[in-house]
Amino acid sequence: MEFHKLISEKLSPLFEEYGFKLTGKSNYTVNYKAGNLVIEIVHNPRENSNTLWFGRDGFQEVEIDNQVMKEFFKSDLKLSNLPQETFVNNVFLFFVGDGIGLLSGNESDVISLEKFNKKRSDEFTENLINKKFLDAANKAWKEGNYFDVVRHLQKVNEESLTTSLKQKYKIAQKRLSN
Repeated sequence: MEFHKLISEKLSPLFEEYGFKLTGKSNYTVNYKAGNLVIEIVHNPRENSNTLWFGRDGFQEVEIDNQVMKEFFKSDLKLSNLPQETFVNNVFLFFVGDGIGLLSGNESDVISLEKFNKKRSDEFTENLINKKFLDAANKAWKEGNYFDVVRHLQKVNEESLTTSLKQKYKIAQKRLSN
């Protein structure tokens, strides 16, 4: 069955019950809106993947993936890497269970989800930046450039340094002071 038809059969009645109206539909994307809340459900045929997006119009929508399900909703329900029918069934189970507050427009649930997503995004960005500095420090160490080792490692949270990197940092500092 086509993706948008699966959505229409299984999810549209539930969404309509909570005031969501269909605002867009193609073979691979279905959009709903109620007030300022939006739901977008997408199938990517090239990757054979499915994605659920939820959020407020004008704000960054949140991808409801397995990490969000586990860490934010404390749910074992999976939404990623599933066949279409299982994905649609799990989206239904999510919205009649843990996601009912979102569907009913509970503002504190929506804002909490947005804050969780921002924190997750910030952590991801910080990890990328730290990795860049750690890679640069390791490269500098191999080249014997102790000034750059110290410079790059000073930009990383000391708690995230391995024992080996902490030792390299101390050695580099000593060699610079001699």
